[in-house]
Amino acid sequence: MIIFLLVFLLCFSAGTKTINGQACTGTDTVGRQNTQDKDNDNYDGKAVNAVLLNDNRYQFGCCGFISTWEVFARNGAAVPIDVKVQVWEDTGTLWNLRGENTITANTDDAENVQTITAPNRIRARNNDYIGFYEPSGSVVTYGGGNRYKTANFGTDQTSYDWDSEGQGKNRDHAIHAIIVESQTPVFTNLDDTVAVSNSEVAGTVLFTLTISDGDAEDDSTQLTIANTVNTGSASTLFEYDSLTLEIKVRAGVTLTPGDHSMTFSITDPCGKSSTGKLTLRVENDPPVITSLATSNNISISEDLTTETLLHTLVVTEADPFTCQIDSTGVPFVIKTISGSSNYGIFLSAGASMDYDTQNAYVLDLSCTDTYDVTPGIFTVFLIRNNPPVINGLPLAIDVQEDSVVETTLYTMSVTDPENTAVTCSIPTVTPSTTILFHKPSANFNEFDIVLQSNPNLQYDLVRTYRLDITCTDGRRSDSGIFFMNVLRNKPTVFLNLQNTTTVSSISSYIGQIVFDVEVTDPENDQVQFSMSCVPSINSPFEIYHSGEILLKRSIEGEFVPAYDCYVEVSDGQTTTGPRSLTIHVLDINYVPVIRNLPLPSPLVVSENSALAMSVFQVSIQDNDGADTHTYTMTSSPPDGILYFDIDSTTGLVSTSATTIVDFEAVSSKDYTLTITVTDTKDSVTQNLSLTVADVNEPPVYTKRSYVLGVNEGSAGTILPDPGYLYTDEDTGDTHKFSMACGSNVGYFSISSTTGFITLATDINVDAAGSATSYTCGVTVSDGVLSDSATLTINVKNINDNTPVFSNNLFTYYLDSNYPLNTVFGSAVATDADAGAFGTFTYSIDQTSLGIETFGIQTNGDLYLKNSLASFGYGASLSFIVQAIDTGSLQGTATVFVVLPQTTTTTTTTTNRYITFWEYPANPAWVIVLSVLGVFILCLPCFMVWKNRGSCTYKGRPDDYKERIREPSEVYENKEDMTKKRKFNLRWKPWMWFERS
Repeated sequence: MIIFLLVFLLCFSAGTKTINGQACTGTDTVGRQNTQDKDNDNYDGKAVNAVLLNDNRYQFGCCGFISTWEVFARNGAAVPIDVKVQVWEDTGTLWNLRGENTITANTDDAENVQTITAPNRIRARNNDYIGFYEPSGSVVTYGGGNRYKTANFGTDQTSYDWDSEGQGKNRDHAIHAIIVESQTPVFTNLDDTVAVSNSEVAGTVLFTLTISDGDAEDDSTQLTIANTVNTGSASTLFEYDSLTLEIKVRAGVTLTPGDHSMTFSITDPCGKSSTGKLTLRVENDPPVITSLATSNNISISEDLTTETLLHTLVVTEADPFTCQIDSTGVPFVIKTISGSSNYGIFLSAGASMDYDTQNAYVLDLSCTDTYDVTPGIFTVFLIRNNPPVINGLPLAIDVQEDSVVETTLYTMSVTDPENTAVTCSIPTVTPSTTILFHKPSANFNEFDIVLQSNPNLQYDLVRTYRLDITCTDGRRSDSGIFFMNVLRNKPTVFLNLQNTTTVSSISSYIGQIVFDVEVTDPENDQVQFSMSCVPSINSPFEIYHSGEILLKRSIEGEFVPAYDCYVEVSDGQTTTGPRSLTIHVLDINYVPVIRNLPLPSPLVVSENSALAMSVFQVSIQDNDGADTHTYTMTSSPPDGILYFDIDSTTGLVSTSATTIVDFEAVSSKDYTLTITVTDTKDSVTQNLSLTVADVNEPPVYTKRSYVLGVNEGSAGTILPDPGYLYTDEDTGDTHKFSMACGSNVGYFSISSTTGFITLATDINVDAAGSATSYTCGVTVSDGVLSDSATLTINVKNINDNTPVFSNNLFTYYLDSNYPLNTVFGSAVATDADAGAFGTFTYSIDQTSLGIETFGIQTNGDLYLKNSLASFGYGASLSFIVQAIDTGSLQGTATVFVVLPQTTTTTTTTTNRYITFWEYPANPAWVIVLSVLGVFILCLPCFMVWKNRGSCTYKGRPDDYKERIREPSEVYENKEDMTKKRKFNLRWKPWMWFERS
């Protein structure tokens, strides 16, 4: 008997699979397994066409699809009759019809197997029940057995108050459903990475999710899609449209370059779900220098020295950008064009270029928007300077030996291909003399070769003078030769010149004779006088042929104190003179004199001098004591006027009241200030030379605070680049970094050359009392001066610890009748992580047990979830407890539950080796051998008892079988028994244990 029960339990457990949870796994059967049994009893005479089978055997324990219905139906009619197999859901008020399939009973007393294909399958969910509806009458067979409810529907019902119907019992229905698990929906285009330009506008569709589900019944309305996790700035920059499944750019945002991920989940009604990750990689659009594509070079003269715009950079870029020259040591600069937002390539003011030394400059330049750098090349070709050409030389001129006036012997013209101003000199005169010189003429690049007045030429001593002439444009030169031949002459002789005279500017009048020139001529020739005066412009004097010098205009208010008038006399053959007459103009204004300029050496002014600081006081002398003087100033180079001022009334030279003198910004380190003083009538000019001196300036942080984020980690970890921003006007300075963290000494170290931060010690946020933020001062120094900024280092907690159970092995002893839902022990774990990562949940892996026997509470307490009766005494069960933290790190331990032979219930936790009885296999085979032994021992006794104490079998050969067939009744004699046997020959296996 015991063996039969064991075999029965084994068979039952092999044919039944317990379903737990929300989603079905694998295939299972719900309802009566043996659908071929039948019974023709009716429902107590009631008119019934709808049945709800609300017994546990017909209850779904998970969520899945019904793939097959098996119904044993009787027809009894000439035409097929339909039965609608159904699934009902209890909502707490009404029952709702989850779905139904129609099965046609084609033949009488036959099992109907109907396979349901998608999309017609019914999705049954946890706690739903099987029912059926037979519009034409009862088709599904039934017999004694289980709970059910019946109704008589006039039409199909999609909802019904089954709770109002009475509870039937002792009826079991030949119907069951085979349920299969639903398929997990997935994203067909995730995981994926999409490149996105940072110039994309709001509303741009960047990606569209596509999904797939093996269940045809699951359309988009059945599936739940959600954006669950975002990293980077995904939640700020992008938005998910749940209707169109599109990911778009949010309105009003600026896309930040980098990777931003969005994790999506998709879940079907059974809870089957999967996830996918979309990484949106925002890529920066670098600046594009479009102007260099059409114009990337220029040719300029090597003589050019003034600041000149050579090229306007046209850059296509949505973000703010800057451009610069990357080449060093070149006389060019990139800066914004005045009055424009464009950058230009400029020749620096004061540039010095030489074609023979370097005939071209290849300028490396770049434009950056802080993310990307776009390089470019611009070439400046130099045009070589061509030397000037002296026209008309060599040349010879004849001069009378008695020449006495300053005479222009020849006007020499010089042609320069670049039209540059030329200077000429006479380095050598042979024989050496000072009577010949040159001076600029009135026209551009023309020069007069002049014989000075009273040269004292002597034909008998020197008859020819050679002049070697050189003209230069400042870079290259030309040369020529000029000859002056002396001619013998008997000139007219002046009797009263040289001489001086005076005239009043107040009392003189027009026509007044100022002087009478007397001459004699050896040949007594008729002579003619000519005269020129210096200054020559608007000279007030003229000479008559009689030798009288007259005043030809008024000189009242005259500012010229004296005129040198040169008189010549000609006898028609030779000209005598010029002879000078100095005419002093009385009663005129005196010209002021600057007494303390020029200086013997330049005046030194340090950069960064105070605004409006006194530099130099101009001192003057003017014999007209009542005059009022005005001071003005110009500068070379011209930008000196930005840095220096002169008081127009006092002559005090000072630094500018608005612009600081900056050594690194000025166009030149040496300035010549040309100072002019006027008394309203006359003026005087002198130069003041200044030199700007360099002063060391400190480095300065342009951003006062910086923030670094770092994961907790070990000593030696180098943190990301802090991105220091600082300036130092002293471009040649070398900078070093240092840091001070106050009380947080020893946590961090800094590279003195790069400023990079390194963990000086292990930092574990999980340790008690550990800080997650540190504030330090970072100092940059040029060796003398320094500046400081604040650096905040935020340490992030990471999931670096796995949950750990207090023991690797827990053993508990339970009675097989231990009460359900009662705690019998605990398996407690701990996690060294602080914060969210230190939070974990418990779960149990008891797949090997076949059914969900045990449960675990949130605090680690273990309890019995299903009865242990099916395992029997002596069984040893094992399962795995798991602790999984929020970062998916998992710790495990093994739990043994032993069902001892005694009924005493104990619980023990240990890490020792398990005993013979604790090992699961040992009690099992011992129990089998024990049962077999008991059977062998009891079999003889049973045979003796069966034969009423005799070892000899007494009875007919078929007597035992008849007893098995017969009901449990006591007959008066065999005749009664034989009669009864004729009326009840049906074999009822459930009555095999009854004997007559």
